[in-house]
Amino acid sequence: MANTNYATGGTIGASFDLRTTSPDFSLGNTVIGNNDTVWIYVQAGEAVATGTCTVTTSTFALTDAAGNHTADVAFASGDYGWVRQTAKLSA
Repeated sequence: MANTNYATGGTIGASFDLRTTSPDFSLGNTVIGNNDTVWIYVQAGEAVATGTCTVTTSTFALTDAAGNHTADVAFASGDYGWVRQTAKLSA
């Protein structure tokens, strides 16, 4: 199945469905995706299933607790990757 989410605005190398064991970007890096989605680069502090998850904003650690982000692809503990902001933050 092809990934239907992609980075816009000139960000090179951001693959939202890729999980790695070493970082490709700085933790906390944000990218705008198609359909005005916002993505943040995190490291999983535990195994995280697909679905809603929580990002600790001080460390950018990802946990499997329900929150305002969504993991479109599962993470193994320690994996790096992108999660989508589920709820837009008000200005």
